[in-house]
Amino acid sequence: MEEDTLKIVFLISAPAFFISSLIWNGLFLHFISMLESGNILYEVLGFLGIAYAAIGGIILNEDHIINNEKFEFWYAQRESIETLIYVYEVMKKRRFLDLAKEFGEGPQFFDPNVDIYPLYGFKMATGSGKTYVMALSIVWQYFNHKFENGDDYTSKFLLIAGEKNVIYDRLKRGYQDGKIFHEIPLIPPEWSDKFDLKVILKEDPINNIPDSILFLTNVQQLQDKANRKKEADKFVDDVLDLKEVNRTNIAQENRIKEVLEKIPNIMILKDEAHHIYNYEKRWKQILIDLHKSLESKYGKGFNSELDFSATPRGENGALFPWLIVDFTLKEAIEMNIVKRPLKGIVQSATEITSTNVVERYRAWIEAGIKRWQEYKDALAKLNKKPILFFQCPDNKQADQLKKYLETLPQLSGKILLIHTDSTGEVAKSDIEEARKFAQTVDSEENTYEAIVSTMMLNEGWDVRNVNVIVGLRSYTSERNVLPEQVIGRGLRKMFPDENASVKDFVNILEVIGPPGLMQIIEELERNENITFGTANLGNQINVTTIFVDMDKKEFDLEIPILTPAIIVREFEIDENTLDKIPPLNIGLENKVFKTTYKAVDMVTGAVQVERNWDLPVPQDVKSVIAYYTGRILKELNLANMFADLYPIVKEYIEKKLFDQKVDLEDPRVLFQISEPELQEKLIKVFVDNLKDLAFTDSQVTILDRIKISDTQPFVWTKKVYQANKCIFNYVPCDNDLEVNFARFLDSVDDVKAFSKLAQKIGFFIEYRDSSGNLRYYYPDFIIKLEDKYVIAETKGEEDVDVKFKDKRAKLWCEDAERVTGDKWIYVRVNEDEFYKYHFESFEKLIQFFNPEDHNSK
Repeated sequence: MEEDTLKIVFLISAPAFFISSLIWNGLFLHFISMLESGNILYEVLGFLGIAYAAIGGIILNEDHIINNEKFEFWYAQRESIETLIYVYEVMKKRRFLDLAKEFGEGPQFFDPNVDIYPLYGFKMATGSGKTYVMALSIVWQYFNHKFENGDDYTSKFLLIAGEKNVIYDRLKRGYQDGKIFHEIPLIPPEWSDKFDLKVILKEDPINNIPDSILFLTNVQQLQDKANRKKEADKFVDDVLDLKEVNRTNIAQENRIKEVLEKIPNIMILKDEAHHIYNYEKRWKQILIDLHKSLESKYGKGFNSELDFSATPRGENGALFPWLIVDFTLKEAIEMNIVKRPLKGIVQSATEITSTNVVERYRAWIEAGIKRWQEYKDALAKLNKKPILFFQCPDNKQADQLKKYLETLPQLSGKILLIHTDSTGEVAKSDIEEARKFAQTVDSEENTYEAIVSTMMLNEGWDVRNVNVIVGLRSYTSERNVLPEQVIGRGLRKMFPDENASVKDFVNILEVIGPPGLMQIIEELERNENITFGTANLGNQINVTTIFVDMDKKEFDLEIPILTPAIIVREFEIDENTLDKIPPLNIGLENKVFKTTYKAVDMVTGAVQVERNWDLPVPQDVKSVIAYYTGRILKELNLANMFADLYPIVKEYIEKKLFDQKVDLEDPRVLFQISEPELQEKLIKVFVDNLKDLAFTDSQVTILDRIKISDTQPFVWTKKVYQANKCIFNYVPCDNDLEVNFARFLDSVDDVKAFSKLAQKIGFFIEYRDSSGNLRYYYPDFIIKLEDKYVIAETKGEEDVDVKFKDKRAKLWCEDAERVTGDKWIYVRVNEDEFYKYHFESFEKLIQFFNPEDHNSK
């Protein structure tokens, strides 16, 4: 038991061993996959629990397509939810002091009087996806509550934004009407009708409280204030629709707090939690009082509290001690989750003694404008509008800077000025325009190209299109911003699917400013143990863009989109399932259940003790069958099927496992089915013959067509080749083999047109891999000859799934030919042979690699 537990702990600390993405809401499958035969940890994880059953029949490692592109959770998101589940569900550490004793580095000073319900913190770098982790946490709790354990888990949630309205607005866009739960693969299709979480915003009336609910609010609605009577009356009149509310009692609370006092077992999730803990004693006391009130009324207080922040620090500057996840900015940068920041150094620039911000920092202001203009020119063909972000010391200097920028033709009328108050909150006069900008900044609706605000604008503006930040901070400026917050406004990637590339200027954030700003950046480097590169402001920005060249429209190609030939269906086990599994006909052995024990003198060799004992035989046949059922379900990656499969396994052992019908109570049977060799045979025969039950084949029809010319411009950071017969300005290539193959296609006479099938085109073929999982295959090229179309794959080293892709691609071509009337074939071009032989034409290449498909003229 201890050894197996340590094994899981090790894998938690090295999540590279885990599956590449969490499939649907199968948040705990990775733990089960580590278990070996007879592992007692089944008891820890809950043999029939959602920890084991969460995927609801969806196949492990299945690919997912969102908006026509592959989707998977990032490492930081997987690590965070895995750690939470492990701590809460496996280790059952529900108190901070218990966690500190187990994992703490030293004495923890934490008031045991407030350590009365589970509290976990998540330090996640800006842009590393904490919003998805919150959604994952909600789904994990929800389905465990629904199917497994109503006391340990919950279906009621309170999501609290920090004190800034823009943070609330961002969460509202994601969670309103439950949008986030249906936009990404969180819920298995067969469970979608069981997910009925109602989302109530802070401005919504509350007429009743359903069993499953998510309140979205901000911290102001939970604060105690000295004079709330007038505000409370207005709240009741304008917003609240609870008839029984007492205005006097609500004077120092408010409607959400009043409602919470009636909802036990609620999970609290706090975004930008460091804002809330700026007045941590007041805030914490509100929660403690609520928890105790619920506990006294209902016998159950809060389910748990989760804190999420990129900078989870209290008033004393120390990190929250209850952090269970620390995903640093360094990790986010190295894993290409966020942009790569570069320090923009303006050589020989000096800070001029002046009260006017423009005069004082002109060198850095002009450098920022020039770099922004270069990005704008380079990104024009991609229809991307880069944003220039100015951070000023105060509102007065922000006004001065905006006035100057309005005199520049390229920026006049395109500047958003944001004033902030003493806390960094957007001023009321600017809030509506600021909110509109935050919602449209990355879309065509946005008319702004520059933001001018103060260094106090700390959160809420994490938009994708910021390429240049100019921070105007003097040596003598009072410190009012954390180092992470200087660059946090621009870390989200403009091109989410592309890695950051300094040489290609893709997903790069240039931070420009005087030495006072660089002090902050250098402090961040020290804190994160990372060194930012330096931007050479003299280098011309040149972003490689792939776009359709309309002068080459004659080389356009059209690809049929077929309905899926492989469809995932709900796994069904019925009375005919047993017939699908062939007998093993194992011989039933006449075992003698006796053994002899001898103790031999190691010096003389004489036998000193001799005993005859009975061999131990399993006594509980039900537990043995249950073990086999669980192992088979684990191998098939199925859930909620235990009751269906158990009788099938039982009947198989009775009638088909042995060369005769047997009695399960026979000690010989029990002894033999406990032997490892037979265990593996029995599990294998079930898995091999049942794994196809989750899929069905379908007769395909044509669904749509893709024209290569409809592809929107996209950025490319790998190799390119300029070809005459491709409609793109460049052929986007992944490696040298593809470059040389594109050169060959462009040179031979029988190729009329071709294109690389980049993922942005949106063409893929579903297939089943070597493990039976549903995956999506993106072939390399489409080629048009005089009499046929060819799907071609260039291949260096072969992996285990190549033959499965080949088989499926050939079937796709057969289907395409049948439904379109055009001839389609598939060819795999192996690197060694391609370089070894000189092919005079593409037909010769087909004849070599696919002689059965060669159509001689």
